[in-house]
Amino acid sequence: MSMLYEFEGKNLFKEHNIPVPKSKLYNGKQSIVDFAKEIGKNEMMVKAQALAGGRGKAGLIKKVTVNTAEEHIKSILGRIHHGKPIEIVMLEEPVKIKKEYYLAAMLDTNSGQYLVLASSRGGVDIEEIAEKYPNEIYRLALPITVEPLPFMFIDLGKKLGFTAKKLTQFAQILTNMLTMAINLDLMLVEINPLIETIDGHIIAADSKVVPDGNALFRQPNLASLKSQRDQYSELEYEAAQAGISYVQLDGEIGIIACGAGLSMATCDLLKYYGSSPANFLDVGGGADQKKVSKALEILSEQPIKGIFINVFGGITRCDEVAEGIIDATKRLNIKIPMVIRLIGTNDKKGIEILEKNGFHAYGEMEPAAKKIVELVKGGN
Repeated sequence: MSMLYEFEGKNLFKEHNIPVPKSKLYNGKQSIVDFAKEIGKNEMMVKAQALAGGRGKAGLIKKVTVNTAEEHIKSILGRIHHGKPIEIVMLEEPVKIKKEYYLAAMLDTNSGQYLVLASSRGGVDIEEIAEKYPNEIYRLALPITVEPLPFMFIDLGKKLGFTAKKLTQFAQILTNMLTMAINLDLMLVEINPLIETIDGHIIAADSKVVPDGNALFRQPNLASLKSQRDQYSELEYEAAQAGISYVQLDGEIGIIACGAGLSMATCDLLKYYGSSPANFLDVGGGADQKKVSKALEILSEQPIKGIFINVFGGITRCDEVAEGIIDATKRLNIKIPMVIRLIGTNDKKGIEILEKNGFHAYGEMEPAAKKIVELVKGGN
């Protein structure tokens, strides 16, 4: 489960009518000049984009002038923050702040409700607020089956000190925030700080948005965002897009299995016989020809010495697995050793398909694992 970059979260905010400052991604010196003209100011915020907190304390968020922006940006690009290099910088219009608030909605999966947390003390970590001012954190729960409406949040806004037009703005922002969370299957939406400007507007000055990784299959627009791609290697992202659980390792034998437990057991067995897995790959229960073929395509892009396909078919049909293997081997011209263990639903039909195409299938896991290790080590 990975959070979005701030700029991605704010793009979602704009789509859901949550006010944010004007912004632009840095793309060379001219982008600085153009943005200064757009906002009509000589100063701007430079905000490094990272998938971890603590940017302010690390000096990755700073107010600069048009003349100093380029030098500062070059000093932070490539800097390592929580193990990842800074690759993206956002330019943002500075706003004059009257007061800062904290606002968040997080999904409680046990109760099926969104828990809203709000405080009139924003701009600092919620943990710090909870420790120093526990009585100034207000809570409200909303079931995911209930449509959020502004009137539901009037009392909460009053507790935070909002009145008149600002109270209306707050209630609408929280309504839009929860609507966004429900519609996009989000685990967390946090605005810290939510600011009141000196001219009376309520604006989201920051964004922290965390999608539900288990629901990304029905949120393709979120799954394709750079933040979600950046948590994977290229092959891992390619696999995720195909609905395949894949983790790249540094061993010598590529594996394909159906089920996480069988995949892990396959990795262990290769180690037991003196080799090592080049990946964890679970095509999942019910994998069809297309998915098995795609799994072999992914393995073919790894520098491996052999392939071990280990399938115990329950809801996965062995004939579909066999068809996927034949399709991939014809397309990809795989020349490294490959050993197949195939047992379960429609296994006789699957074995018949394999044998017609010159492949042998084992019925037991141990001899199959031992054989691929022997082949990779130079045996016959």
